[in-house]
Amino acid sequence: MGRLTMIGLGISDERGISIEGLERLKGADAAFAEFFTSILTEGSMERLEALCGRRIEMLDRKCVEDEDRILSSLREHEDVCFLTAGDPLAATTHQEIRLRSLKAGHRVDVIHSASIYTAAAGAAGLQHYKFGRTTTIPFPEGDYLPTSPLEIILENRERGLHTLCLLDIQADRGRYMTVHDACSVLIQMAGKLGTEKIDPTTMVVGIARAGRNDAKVAFASLSALLSEDMGDPPHCLIVPGRLHFMEEEMLDLFRIGRSG
Repeated sequence: MGRLTMIGLGISDERGISIEGLERLKGADAAFAEFFTSILTEGSMERLEALCGRRIEMLDRKCVEDEDRILSSLREHEDVCFLTAGDPLAATTHQEIRLRSLKAGHRVDVIHSASIYTAAAGAAGLQHYKFGRTTTIPFPEGDYLPTSPLEIILENRERGLHTLCLLDIQADRGRYMTVHDACSVLIQMAGKLGTEKIDPTTMVVGIARAGRNDAKVAFASLSALLSEDMGDPPHCLIVPGRLHFMEEEMLDLFRIGRSG
């Protein structure tokens, strides 16, 4: 049986790989990577290939979820690496890879890295233990506009908890949801759900490129963020719950239109 090493690359670029991860990558028989769950800066994979001196095969969602390219490689090779942005076990898809590999009798090692789950809260100055369930805001498709993400936000707010909203990524179509898109979708969801507990005046935190030198954090109402340029993806959104005074002070530093 083979060994699968799942390696997190962090949330910025190829420099987020750990020394242990780089050593495993250099010694592997085969290496794969996916970026349909998150993205790194442009050119990261080319620079990583130069750094480790080997080719890394890029996989799309179908290859990972349906065709099981990784399992077939484990049947052919003793040592396989699978690279992902962020932490390798943050996405459900990656847990499925781990589970299938273990059930097939392979060894699975995990080399963790930075994740948006912790980076976003830290960037906004919010306390990690005050977050409730995370949700993902999807792109509307025709009549498809589920309200379940907003329902999760409302449940969290009822308990005084913050909500991290991950934003839809459709890498195969070159679509990456922005904070602007997410605010618009949340306003639409509120209208569809018929609730006034979330409206255009609700204060939220927009975060762009967390963990990078050009990261941006903006604290404003949903309506105000509709006209705020947050720059390139990846983006995420936080809907705050009940704020501690220190959290309020931190968020005030990121308030749009703040003077001084």
